[in-house]
Amino acid sequence: MYGVVGGRTNFALVLGLGVFIAAAPAGAADLGGDCCADLEERVAELEATTVRKGNKKVSITLYGDVNHQVLFWDDGIETNAYVENNSYKTSRFGLKGSAKIGGDWTSGYRLEIENRIARSRDLDQFDDDNADDPNGPLFVRHSWIYLANKKYGEARLGLTWSPKDDITKDTHVLDQLVDTMHSDFFNNQSFFLVSKLVPGNSEALTAGQFGGKAIRYIDLARCYSTSSALFDCSTRRNMAVYVTPVWYGFWFNVGYGEDDIWSASARFKKDWDTWKVGAGVAYEQFTDEQVQNGAGGLPFQDFRRDLREWAGEASVLHKPSGLWANFSWTFSEDRDSNTINAGIFDGKSAPDMFAWDISGGIQKMWWDLGNTTLWGGYTNSSDGIGGFVSPLFGANPGRSLRANSIPGIGITTEVTGSEVTKWYLAADQSIDSAALDLYIGYQHITPEIDLIDSARKRVNAPLEDFDLVFSDARIYF
Repeated sequence: MYGVVGGRTNFALVLGLGVFIAAAPAGAADLGGDCCADLEERVAELEATTVRKGNKKVSITLYGDVNHQVLFWDDGIETNAYVENNSYKTSRFGLKGSAKIGGDWTSGYRLEIENRIARSRDLDQFDDDNADDPNGPLFVRHSWIYLANKKYGEARLGLTWSPKDDITKDTHVLDQLVDTMHSDFFNNQSFFLVSKLVPGNSEALTAGQFGGKAIRYIDLARCYSTSSALFDCSTRRNMAVYVTPVWYGFWFNVGYGEDDIWSASARFKKDWDTWKVGAGVAYEQFTDEQVQNGAGGLPFQDFRRDLREWAGEASVLHKPSGLWANFSWTFSEDRDSNTINAGIFDGKSAPDMFAWDISGGIQKMWWDLGNTTLWGGYTNSSDGIGGFVSPLFGANPGRSLRANSIPGIGITTEVTGSEVTKWYLAADQSIDSAALDLYIGYQHITPEIDLIDSARKRVNAPLEDFDLVFSDARIYF
């Protein structure tokens, strides 16, 4: 869509036409008696189609990105390829603006919408476009207002980042890298686990999915408070958040909202002649009975939710060489007041989730297009079974798995733990003149699940590895 903002452009158009007519020969300028009426009609038409700000006192900026990929995947049974909307940095657009109050005071807003059509985190072996997303094709990511002062910081109110959200991304020394692939990026989150007990039999996987509620990779690699994978355990919430000014590279966030969720974080980022360093740590506690679809009130009057999560990262860049390294970690524990989430067979409390990731590589401008980044890394997640331990949501009480939830295991079992490892390689090429990134990545993921039966004996559940290659293009506007 093309348009002009305000009335200055219309005035300039009229002035330019006037100069042109005045400079033309008299004979050519004599276009008939209704020339002025035609001109006024055209000016009125342009004014009617002009894009305007509703409030001239508040600025407005349109921004966003479009990010799509081709995903080649192999789950051990099937090999296929999808064209997807990359959910790690989804296609989105937003509006943000600010207004001057006086002195060092400003106010403003942010509204951001996400495109969820064919979002990669929602796709699996049977769904390649996510056409039946109950949330629809568009989703509100941000909707908040703020009041800020250069000396005292910024207060936000609305749907915004929790202070813990993106704690393992915000302080990375390479800003562009975290939009391509980072510690929490599992490109197969919703894919179903494939058992080695029934090799080559996709019908068994289908039966598991529709008959026994088959489990997915996200069920083995998540925290307790959200369905997001691993390191991105926090998210955007309806909160009141305060952000301090930056002091010598440090800044701090604290927030509260959504019926007893509070969060705090500390971040640091500093750029010297030779080195660039970033680090952050955050904590979040949930005492909201509704988290993970739990429920307060009858018949659980005495139930008290208590989920606690930590996460952080540290990264360093040696600027002359372009070499960099990053370490991220996350920890999630369930300290609910009752034992209704104890194992259905062993009666034990849910294990604590812990995950860590280490990565490193090189970033150099080898040609005039922009920076080239090459890197790799390794991720380990232990006991990320948050999807099984919500005490009241009913689907898997006591961390139970129904028969055939994993193809080839025809009995009810209890999940006692899990481990998911991932190693990866990637390359990103920035094209600065077009605000464009071209990138390619490879991930090899190995899942393991620990199961016991009603006699508390270990159940053998060997699972297939998962390999994937994704090739993407991302453009900012």
